Amino acid sequence: LTMKHFVIYFYMIQQSLDNVLVLEDDATFMQSDWTSKDSDWQNIIRDLPPSYDLVLLSAFGNMRKRGKKITNHLYLAQQSRVASMYLISQKGARNMLRSLPMVSVIDFQMNYAANHQGNTWMAKLPGFHGPRTVDIELYHSEPPLSIQMPPDGNRATWKND
Repeated sequence: LTMKHFVIYFYMIQQSLDNVLVLEDDATFMQSDWTSKDSDWQNIIRDLPPSYDLVLLSAFGNMRKRGKKITNHLYLAQQSRVASMYLISQKGARNMLRSLPMVSVIDFQMNYAANHQGNTWMAKLPGFHGPRTVDIELYHSEPPLSIQMPPDGNRATWKND
C-alpha cells in the first residue's frame, strides 16, 4: 500500500499537479459540506501557507491539536496522524520521494520524512542516514474532516476523541 502513495507522488511530478487530495479505501467523510464559503475545508484551504507539504485531514484517536497552532484550522505538527485522507503539494510529493527508500508504512514514512523525533527506531535500520527532505511541513487539520473506517465497517465502534 505504501508504494501506491509513492506512485501518486511520482504522477504528480510527471503531470505537474500542484495539489492532490489522497484518499485511501478506508477514509470516511465526517462532514458533508465541502463547498460553501465557510466550510471547514474551505477555511483550511484558505489558511494553507504556500510552503506546506502535507495536511493530514483524518482523525486518529486523541491525536488532535498537536504541534504549533497556525490558525484555528491548522497545526504545524511535523508528524503524521493517519494517512487515510491528506492533501499533498508538489513540494510535498518531491520531499516524500526524497525520503526513499521506504522504511515503513506511509504514516511512519511521513514521520521519517519530517525527521520526527519519535522515530528513534529508524536510526537502528541498516544504512540509515536520515531523510533527504527539504524544509518539510506537515500539518494537521482541525477539525479533522475524515476518520479511518475500522475493518468491520462499523463507524460507531471507532473511538475518535
